[in-house]
Amino acid sequence: MNDLNNTHQVSLAFPQKARLLVECLPVVFWAAALIFCATLLDDIVGTPAPVALLLFLGLVIVLTGWAALNRVRDLATGVALVQEDLLKRSLRSRGATTKPFHGRFEQLGRMRLSSKAYGQGQNGVRYRVCYSPASKIVWWLEQVQ
Repeated sequence: MNDLNNTHQVSLAFPQKARLLVECLPVVFWAAALIFCATLLDDIVGTPAPVALLLFLGLVIVLTGWAALNRVRDLATGVALVQEDLLKRSLRSRGATTKPFHGRFEQLGRMRLSSKAYGQGQNGVRYRVCYSPASKIVWWLEQVQ
Protein backbone atom coordinates (compact mmCIF):
# COMPACT_ATOMS: atom_id res chain seq x y z
CA MET A 1 0.00 0.00 0.00
CA ASN A 2 1.30 3.43 -0.92
CA ASP A 3 0.47 5.88 1.87
CA LEU A 4 1.15 8.97 -0.25
CA ASN A 5 -1.79 8.59 -2.60
CA ASN A 6 -3.59 5.55 -1.15
CA THR A 7 -2.90 3.42 -4.25
CA HIS A 8 -2.45 -0.34 -4.22
CA GLN A 9 -2.15 -3.08 -6.84
CA VAL A 10 -4.34 -6.04 -7.80
CA SER A 11 -3.57 -8.78 -10.32
CA LEU A 12 -5.14 -8.47 -13.74
CA ALA A 13 -7.82 -11.09 -14.32
CA PHE A 14 -7.78 -13.28 -17.43
CA PRO A 15 -10.53 -11.28 -19.23
CA GLN A 16 -8.60 -8.06 -18.61
CA LYS A 17 -5.38 -9.58 -19.95
CA ALA A 18 -7.27 -10.95 -22.96
CA ARG A 19 -8.77 -7.53 -23.73
CA LEU A 20 -5.35 -5.87 -23.53
CA LEU A 21 -3.92 -8.50 -25.85
CA VAL A 22 -6.77 -8.20 -28.37
CA GLU A 23 -6.32 -4.43 -28.43
CA CYS A 24 -2.75 -5.00 -29.69
CA LEU A 25 -4.01 -6.66 -32.90
CA PRO A 26 -4.71 -3.51 -34.97
CA VAL A 27 -0.98 -2.74 -35.26
CA VAL A 28 -0.40 -6.26 -36.65
CA PHE A 29 -3.16 -5.77 -39.24
CA TRP A 30 -1.86 -2.36 -40.37
CA ALA A 31 1.73 -3.60 -40.53
CA ALA A 32 0.57 -6.50 -42.74
CA ALA A 33 -1.32 -4.02 -44.95
CA LEU A 34 1.82 -1.88 -45.35
CA ILE A 35 3.95 -4.91 -46.22
CA PHE A 36 1.35 -6.06 -48.72
CA CYS A 37 1.13 -2.64 -50.38
CA ALA A 38 4.91 -2.21 -50.49
CA THR A 39 5.69 -5.68 -51.88
CA LEU A 40 2.74 -7.44 -53.55
CA LEU A 41 0.39 -4.70 -54.76
CA ASP A 42 2.70 -3.86 -57.67
CA ASP A 43 2.48 -7.46 -58.93
CA ILE A 44 -1.33 -7.43 -58.77
CA VAL A 45 -2.19 -4.03 -60.28
CA GLY A 46 0.94 -3.38 -62.32
CA THR A 47 1.94 -0.12 -60.63
CA PRO A 48 3.60 0.56 -57.30
CA ALA A 49 1.52 1.70 -54.36
CA PRO A 50 1.17 5.48 -54.13
CA VAL A 51 3.60 7.09 -51.74
CA ALA A 52 0.69 8.83 -49.97
CA LEU A 53 -0.86 5.43 -49.20
CA LEU A 54 2.40 4.12 -47.78
CA LEU A 55 2.84 7.27 -45.66
CA PHE A 56 -0.75 7.00 -44.42
CA LEU A 57 -0.24 3.35 -43.46
CA GLY A 58 2.98 4.29 -41.72
CA LEU A 59 1.17 6.95 -39.68
CA VAL A 60 -1.58 4.49 -38.74
CA ILE A 61 1.09 2.00 -37.63
CA VAL A 62 2.72 4.63 -35.42
CA LEU A 63 -0.62 5.49 -33.76
CA THR A 64 -1.80 1.90 -33.30
CA GLY A 65 1.72 0.88 -32.29
CA TRP A 66 1.73 3.47 -29.51
CA ALA A 67 -1.59 2.11 -28.20
CA ALA A 68 -0.28 -1.47 -28.47
CA LEU A 69 2.89 -0.53 -26.60
CA ASN A 70 0.80 0.82 -23.72
CA ARG A 71 -1.26 -2.40 -23.66
CA VAL A 72 1.93 -4.48 -23.59
CA ARG A 73 3.31 -2.35 -20.75
CA ASP A 74 0.20 -3.10 -18.68
CA LEU A 75 0.33 -6.79 -19.63
CA ALA A 76 4.00 -6.99 -18.64
CA THR A 77 3.30 -5.68 -15.14
CA GLY A 78 0.33 -8.05 -14.74
CA VAL A 79 -1.33 -5.70 -12.28
CA ALA A 80 -3.91 -2.95 -12.19
CA LEU A 81 -3.84 -0.05 -9.74
CA VAL A 82 -6.64 0.75 -7.31
CA GLN A 83 -7.02 4.31 -6.10
CA GLU A 84 -9.81 6.46 -4.67
CA ASP A 85 -11.02 9.24 -6.91
CA LEU A 86 -14.10 11.31 -7.70
CA LEU A 87 -15.92 10.54 -10.96
CA LYS A 88 -16.70 14.00 -12.26
CA ARG A 89 -18.40 12.90 -15.46
CA SER A 90 -18.97 9.73 -17.44
CA LEU A 91 -20.16 9.67 -21.02
CA ARG A 92 -20.89 7.36 -23.90
CA SER A 93 -19.59 8.37 -27.32
CA ARG A 94 -22.34 8.30 -29.92
CA GLY A 95 -21.74 5.88 -32.75
CA ALA A 96 -18.44 4.62 -31.33
CA THR A 97 -18.13 0.86 -31.29
CA THR A 98 -14.55 0.31 -30.14
CA LYS A 99 -14.13 2.86 -27.33
CA PRO A 100 -17.65 3.99 -26.43
CA PHE A 101 -17.28 4.81 -22.69
CA HIS A 102 -15.17 7.52 -21.06
CA GLY A 103 -14.97 9.13 -17.67
CA ARG A 104 -13.28 12.19 -16.24
CA PHE A 105 -11.87 11.78 -12.76
CA GLU A 106 -10.66 14.46 -10.38
CA GLN A 107 -7.09 13.09 -10.07
CA LEU A 108 -6.78 10.48 -12.84
CA GLY A 109 -8.15 12.73 -15.58
CA ARG A 110 -9.78 11.28 -18.70
CA MET A 111 -9.92 7.47 -18.75
CA ARG A 112 -11.63 4.85 -20.89
CA LEU A 113 -14.28 2.93 -18.99
CA SER A 114 -15.00 -0.75 -19.47
CA SER A 115 -18.71 -1.43 -19.96
CA LYS A 116 -18.76 -2.82 -16.40
CA ALA A 117 -17.26 0.39 -14.98
CA TYR A 118 -19.61 2.57 -17.05
CA GLY A 119 -22.59 0.68 -15.65
CA GLN A 120 -21.31 1.11 -12.09
CA GLY A 121 -20.54 4.84 -12.31
CA GLN A 122 -22.56 7.85 -11.26
CA ASN A 123 -21.32 11.40 -11.74
CA GLY A 124 -20.19 13.20 -8.59
CA VAL A 125 -19.56 10.03 -6.57
CA ARG A 126 -16.27 8.94 -4.98
CA TYR A 127 -15.02 5.48 -6.00
CA ARG A 128 -12.20 3.03 -5.59
CA VAL A 129 -11.06 2.93 -9.21
CA CYS A 130 -9.32 -0.16 -10.62
CA TYR A 131 -7.39 0.80 -13.75
CA SER A 132 -4.46 -0.01 -16.00
CA PRO A 133 -2.21 3.08 -15.89
CA ALA A 134 -0.51 2.92 -19.31
CA SER A 135 -3.67 2.00 -21.23
CA LYS A 136 -5.85 4.31 -19.12
CA ILE A 137 -8.64 1.73 -18.94
CA VAL A 138 -10.86 1.62 -15.86
CA TRP A 139 -11.87 -2.00 -15.16
CA TRP A 140 -14.27 -1.51 -12.28
CA LEU A 141 -15.54 1.04 -9.78
CA GLU A 142 -16.46 0.48 -6.14
CA GLN A 143 -18.31 3.23 -4.33
CA VAL A 144 -16.53 4.61 -1.25
CA GLN A 145 -18.82 4.80 1.80
